[in-house]
Amino acid sequence: MASDQERIRERIKELLKKPGNGNCADCGVADPEWASYTLGVFVCHSCSGLHRNIAQISKVKSLLLDPWSSSELEFIDSVGNNAAKAKYEQIVPAFYYRPTSKDC
Repeated sequence: MASDQERIRERIKELLKKPGNGNCADCGVADPEWASYTLGVFVCHSCSGLHRNIAQISKVKSLLLDPWSSSELEFIDSVGNNAAKAKYEQIVPAFYYRPTSKDC
């Protein structure tokens, strides 16, 4: 019988398949391995370090190494990368440069 954490990990893998979640919400690199459980977005390892620096806004966990609560999982399921971008980036000017995974 699968434990709660095993079921949660399987659910996380399903969430990564939803449109927009298979890439880092910040830089766009494929297969993010971290998530901000306060913003509801999936991010890569590099961007997770940046999120750790703004701990009053974004708290991150590893998708597979850290334990997840059901409420954290439900929140990230209810938001996701596309919805978060639509909310947080709605007034970003068209000329704004979007960082990529190749930037320092």
